[in-house]
Amino acid sequence: MSADDGPGGTRRLVLLLNNPFVADSRSWKIARSMGAAGWSVTVVARTADGLPDREERDGFVLVRVAQPRPLPWLPSPRLPEADQGSASLAATPAAATSGRPWRSRLAATVTAVIGRPVQAVRYLLLARQWAARIADVVPAADIWQAEGLITLPVALALRKRTGGRVVYDVRDLQVESSRFARLPGPWRRLLARRERRWARSADAVLTANQVYADVIVRTLGVRPAVVFNGPVSVGAEARDPSASPPVPVRERLALAPSTRIVLCLGNVAPGRGVEQLCRAIADVPDAALLIVGPGGAFRDRLVAEATTLPATDRIHFLPGVPPGDIPAWTAAADVAAIAIQPTTLNHRLTTPTRLFDALGAGLPVVASDLPGIASIVRPAGCGVLCDPTDPTAIAAALREMLDGPPERRLALREAALAAGDRYAWERQVEALVEVYERIGGVARA
Repeated sequence: MSADDGPGGTRRLVLLLNNPFVADSRSWKIARSMGAAGWSVTVVARTADGLPDREERDGFVLVRVAQPRPLPWLPSPRLPEADQGSASLAATPAAATSGRPWRSRLAATVTAVIGRPVQAVRYLLLARQWAARIADVVPAADIWQAEGLITLPVALALRKRTGGRVVYDVRDLQVESSRFARLPGPWRRLLARRERRWARSADAVLTANQVYADVIVRTLGVRPAVVFNGPVSVGAEARDPSASPPVPVRERLALAPSTRIVLCLGNVAPGRGVEQLCRAIADVPDAALLIVGPGGAFRDRLVAEATTLPATDRIHFLPGVPPGDIPAWTAAADVAAIAIQPTTLNHRLTTPTRLFDALGAGLPVVASDLPGIASIVRPAGCGVLCDPTDPTAIAAALREMLDGPPERRLALREAALAAGDRYAWERQVEALVEVYERIGGVARA
């Protein structure tokens, strides 16, 4: 049942995404859980080639709406490239631009000076036009939930147009993440001021961990509710292999039964430490690295360049998997590798979904010794923390994990399961429902 045809007594939740909803685990868990709780849930995502405009799945409706392109004839400078890190597996932005002729660099500078203000105006127009398109598909909702900064002004415009309440899910510190963090200072400050104003206009704010929440209080002036990206399958289910039988990875890849599986799960993008893991695996005997996740040109470059590494025959790039298949892939591994790089404040404080997926499956982790991840792993005692920028340190941590005595591996598994139960998604849903109940509201027809 979609949000535009629910009976009068059914509350309606609409999640607004700035992606095509292919591998968005947090949004999938929210939509699935609230649908199971009796809400009428619609996920509004962006259109993409080869994907249908409408689907019904897992108790909710998915609608893909094309993002408008206002003022397409005006200059539009690209956002700065995300940090590629110091690894040689991928070219850095500096290497890509340092050889440009001076005329090309001058043209790029002029375009940026003129184009940034135009880009700001275009963004505001885009939000209004995008909201109008969405309102044609989903006329009203009790809750418009913006899954990130880009869709927050869209949610506010929809509230003004049709009523309801707005929830801002700060799943990342986006002004401090990826390409936004590399905007010129004045534009970053302008974006930060806009986010603060928009967030204070929302009816409620969520975030994904406590360290994010502390930053949000300081920067946005609001106190968010914390809803961790906890695992769906924990406790007794994870202890019973028949509940989520592992994917037969060794058979599919023709690996020896004794091969240890190191799993790197998630989007393959700059700053995720995939380059460092590809180097580290060479110093981990009898182990294969599985990189399971989608990606664009950056992933394509890594796939090609990994063929030049000494351990190329033990590095396997596999496509992304739907959120519902993640437990089976996680159960197939011996250790989860999470090598997030300290390139931005957002990365330093993140607690990625893949961390909680590993805990839910009782899978120990080798992870970045950064404030966000360490705040989960260290007190839980469920893995080994290391310097994510150093492949040698990563390899040593993997060997410590994989070569340890059986009793230590069992203790790590039990610690992971206990942490998975502590952060279980079922507990997070309770916090989410409390927020929805607190702000109340019934959408106007």
